[in-house]
Amino acid sequence: VSAGHSMATLAEARAAFAAGTRYGTHIFNAMPPLEHREPGLPGALLADASQVVGLIPDGIHLHPAVVKLVWAAKGPHGITVVSDAMAALGMAPGVYRLSDQEVIVTEHSDGMREARLASGTLAGSVLAMDEALRRLVMYTGCSLRDALATMTTTPADLLGIGHERGRLRAGAFADLVFLTPTLEVVQTVVEGVSCYEMS
Repeated sequence: VSAGHSMATLAEARAAFAAGTRYGTHIFNAMPPLEHREPGLPGALLADASQVVGLIPDGIHLHPAVVKLVWAAKGPHGITVVSDAMAALGMAPGVYRLSDQEVIVTEHSDGMREARLASGTLAGSVLAMDEALRRLVMYTGCSLRDALATMTTTPADLLGIGHERGRLRAGAFADLVFLTPTLEVVQTVVEGVSCYEMS
């Protein structure tokens, strides 16, 4: 069970954790701000070691300093990096559809793209997972090994499938991503079958 997109108070969040909530969806997004006297759901998630949080490290959903703060509080076994990507991922800047809404994709000077509704509200992201990996390492200074755990072992363990996914070992599915030294995808293998190779 996941908590997220919620205005829950600290007490309500703690009650949810006691009832079985194990995950916080997209920490800080569609939640009240972290307030020092009423930390709400974000504070409850950061303070409770039993909770894993989803993190979108694009520098848009969360400022890089906040990404670093979440990293310091949770570490590699308390974070799953997520992209929250919509269908415009990989497309040029422009106007796209998300269900019945128009989404405007723009590009920043650093090459990062963002997706917003006409109102200015974020509409998911156009963050690819390899870019998320690069940005997590850049924003936090964490090791590549720890950054990769947030995309492999931590989510697999959270889902209860760590015995067969998220690890390279005998008896597990052979799901592999080969990266360049600059962390760009060279090849993707799913269950032992190559499904992507850089041209």
